[in-house]
Amino acid sequence: MKRFFIDKIFNDDQSITVKEFKTLDSQLLTKEVKMTPELGICAILDTETTGLDYQKDEIIEIAIRKWIYHKKDHYLVKPLEEYSALQEPVKNEISEIITEITGITAEDVKGKKIDWQIVSTIFNESDFILAHNAGFDRPMIEAVSDVREVSSAKFWTCSFKQVDWAKMGFLSSKQELLSVFHGFHYSGHRALTDIDALANLLLQGDYLKEILANAKTKQVSVDCVKAPFDSKDTLKASGFSWNGSRKFWTKLVSESDLDETKMFLTDEVYPPGRMTAKFSPIELRDRFKASSLG
Repeated sequence: MKRFFIDKIFNDDQSITVKEFKTLDSQLLTKEVKMTPELGICAILDTETTGLDYQKDEIIEIAIRKWIYHKKDHYLVKPLEEYSALQEPVKNEISEIITEITGITAEDVKGKKIDWQIVSTIFNESDFILAHNAGFDRPMIEAVSDVREVSSAKFWTCSFKQVDWAKMGFLSSKQELLSVFHGFHYSGHRALTDIDALANLLLQGDYLKEILANAKTKQVSVDCVKAPFDSKDTLKASGFSWNGSRKFWTKLVSESDLDETKMFLTDEVYPPGRMTAKFSPIELRDRFKASSLG
């Protein structure tokens, strides 16, 4: 386990201390910061939805907060204004499962509507957008015609995929568990609480630095078309995920790792001489778009 966990929350009497996170530190909110060329603006975003399918489901809550960040050293400096709103779905009902997960009921969203112009303005003012699972949030956002164009032009980053949590010894990359590993817990899944808790997590280490370094690394989508069925466990163990709509295993790899990935597929997945995987370079600005996820 990463030393941070031991050092920060493990006490002499073998107990652990995990504090409740309710809001960002008041010193962060009130600190005086003068904008310089070394500072920029980014946005942290989260959505709650009626389900997991961006083609069918709808956003029922959004939260987005602007942050000042250091462009060179890559760390969060100060939180700025936030926008949070509920929206009544048009095509879907809020199921009991979604209410259980999010705490949002049909009554809560009745007559409510997200002001997408506000969201567009925040996007335009931000150098990049960060979400803990951008592969989910970006397609959901870009399914909304009112904000699709501005979102499509932005760089999106992901604290779930673009930090190697496992390599650092963390047992899970889920935000709630990472927070506990860093000594705090919070009441999720409301979107505003989630984005502030995510920021609090990123402030605990050099995680934004790793995210932005990863964001500049060129990647290739590896789609294991017609992979043998009995290779599924091998692919899953190597970090491939199943694309249910297109029926193949897929993974994003950096260009520097592509030859190693091809060798792995040739030696361990496909029969000799019958490797049919497809390799598609992903533009940096297209990272986490629905089309880049296979």
